[in-house]
Amino acid sequence: MNVKLHSFGQPESPALVLLHGIGIGHRLWMRQIECFQPSHFVIAPDIDGLAGRGCPDGTDIGDLAKTLEEAIGSRSLNAVAVCGISAGASLALALAARMRSRLNRLVLSAPHARAPRLAFGLQITICNLLPENALVAISKKSVSNDPEIAAFAAEDCKSLGKRGLLAAMNMLWKLDLRSELRDVVAPTAVLCGEQDPVNVPAARTIAKALPNARLWIEPRAGHLWNVQAPARFNEVLRQALNGSIGDRPQS
Repeated sequence: MNVKLHSFGQPESPALVLLHGIGIGHRLWMRQIECFQPSHFVIAPDIDGLAGRGCPDGTDIGDLAKTLEEAIGSRSLNAVAVCGISAGASLALALAARMRSRLNRLVLSAPHARAPRLAFGLQITICNLLPENALVAISKKSVSNDPEIAAFAAEDCKSLGKRGLLAAMNMLWKLDLRSELRDVVAPTAVLCGEQDPVNVPAARTIAKALPNARLWIEPRAGHLWNVQAPARFNEVLRQALNGSIGDRPQS
């Protein structure tokens, strides 16, 4: 396994680590990198197993978290905050459980501690039946409002390939971090788009389970709303990093 850390901004600034999901690497966060690099030392990894190259059979989220922890630990970082979206949010949970008080802030958008086995298994079955070019098209469409990021999504998904994509999805299907939630002690903002109904219940459950978490359901937002509504996502992320985010009930 390999983690490549891309960094932006001044190293003496507070560190903000951005974790991507399946199929799209660090360039998923382009609009956040542009926004936060004046105020933060932004680190956006490319994580093998989720994008780029696939991982060996038997790799799990805990293995990725360990590799990522070691990569981050090799840097002398100031006030580390971690933000993950989709599968990257689940990875951020696993990382936070390992880093505990070494993590200053945690922001999770559409996280899962345990994937919905039936729904996710059906999704894997469907993806297994589709040709690779159709899977690339789906990845590109998910961020189609931003043509530059959509092009990067197609490139990264092709690099991962159908086999790597299915391996990543199977890794998430086996995910179970419920027993590790008690080890997540960093102040946490749990986010989810209102128009992401599959993930809203999981976001609510995780927010209730964590000892120091606030929940934010963003109206009219979808799954990858960091791309679909970047200005609004950046505003909410800044509030989360400042500890000023409030609770919002589901509409």
